[in-house]
Amino acid sequence: MKFADFRKHVMTGISFLIPMVVMAGITGAIQKAYSWSGVALSEPTISGLSYSGYSLTKISDYMHMLQEMNGNGFNWAYAFLCAGIAYSIADRPGIVPGFAIGYYAGGPTKTGFVGAMLMGFLVGYFVKWMKTWKLPKALQGLMPVLIIPVIAACVATFVFFGFLMKPLSALMLAFQKWIESLSGTSLFVAGAIIGACMGFDMGGPINKTASMAANALYADSPDGIGGAAETAKILGGMTPATGVFLASVLAPKKFTQQQKDAALTCLPMGLCFITEGVLPFVAEDALRVVPASMLGSAVAGGLAMATGVRTNAAHGGVFVAPTSNKIGLWFLYLLVGTVITGVCYALIKKTPSPEDTQEEEVVDLDIDL
Repeated sequence: MKFADFRKHVMTGISFLIPMVVMAGITGAIQKAYSWSGVALSEPTISGLSYSGYSLTKISDYMHMLQEMNGNGFNWAYAFLCAGIAYSIADRPGIVPGFAIGYYAGGPTKTGFVGAMLMGFLVGYFVKWMKTWKLPKALQGLMPVLIIPVIAACVATFVFFGFLMKPLSALMLAFQKWIESLSGTSLFVAGAIIGACMGFDMGGPINKTASMAANALYADSPDGIGGAAETAKILGGMTPATGVFLASVLAPKKFTQQQKDAALTCLPMGLCFITEGVLPFVAEDALRVVPASMLGSAVAGGLAMATGVRTNAAHGGVFVAPTSNKIGLWFLYLLVGTVITGVCYALIKKTPSPEDTQEEEVVDLDIDL
């Protein structure tokens, strides 16, 4: 496979991914802003065909459903990335099995965009091979709607859960225990590692492992290093998105119009502790985005933990900043991490080629049955 083909497939997956990430991020930001008002979310009862638990006159019901849309949206985003890559390789027959297995990359397994990309290529090339099968004429009509999606989904499930999940889970558990053990050494180092991990794969397995380690420390010592670990986690997860936005402001000529639009949505998403807003940039330019993100997140997390800036919440971004014991330093370290990531990425990002600045082709997904 040529690099140009690899890049084409990844870029197609990104074009599927971006709208879902933006939708999930903005609905989450709206819900977080509402929660800041202090009004608790309700939990409407939905049973069978009865929707009496949801009231059109209660905004808390509506905000609860936006919260659900936010959480599910990021799982769907990985599914769209996987489906987009499979579609680019194998055309329409790759969409369904790609979406089906891609959901598990962001949902129950948390293998993140790496798992989604790997499975996208596996499904895509497997389906492309299946399309070469010579079947009786009576079965040819069943290939796109029955044979390909069922067999490809079964094979992808076997590979993903049979070979990928067990070693990855064992590795992530060992990594989590190692992060927790660092709390007995240098607090700056511990906070920097938590922060760097949060800025590494933007909601993927490393990010989630560092997050669970911080949560475990918080459960053991909410008023001590655990509270500081939560700050390192939150700031480390915020600065990649806010930093990418800053980079687009500092070096606008290095961003295409689509990238500028995506970077603009990174600001509210980053402020709400939604690291996944950077996923389109990571999938397209990982070798530059990831180091810049890790550096800013590491410095912000290390400073927060070293100076004992505690946050009495596990999620919420700027909306939980008032729970901090040192709110001034909380925002200062957020700014420091944002500037480091933004300046670094603005300096090392390549100027797009004329081909990159051309308007993307609109994908026609009309299906004739």
